[in-house]
Amino acid sequence: MVTNLKSLIILQIKKVFGPLKVYDEPIKQGLKTPAFQLLILDTVQERKLNRNALRTYQINVNYFPGTADKRGECDATLETFLDEFRYIADKHHVHNIQGEFVDEVLVITSEIKIRVEEISDEILMQTLKFGGVTSE
Repeated sequence: MVTNLKSLIILQIKKVFGPLKVYDEPIKQGLKTPAFQLLILDTVQERKLNRNALRTYQINVNYFPGTADKRGECDATLETFLDEFRYIADKHHVHNIQGEFVDEVLVITSEIKIRVEEISDEILMQTLKFGGVTSE
């Protein structure tokens, strides 16, 4: 699920911001700006009724600006992010979007909540017996 979610977020970033580079792992060296870095920091699952669960993914998106007006570029990027990332793939809700300008980098944090349902291959009931008579 995590790799699929990462792929969906990357596709949405590219759709909204164009062909910018999106890194999905920590960057050691060779960063070419402007660029995004996407990290899924934490995953929490809350069990619900009837084999359902709610998974919450903590997302960190860093934006490395490419112009001399780093603050202005980051402010514009954050506004676009707030407008265009209410949902991922038009179905996964994005919650608690926050942006912060730190060391000339825009740091965006958010949560994505996904309801998952366990699918079972087991057959729950094949026959019913009523008063000694088998009905199929």
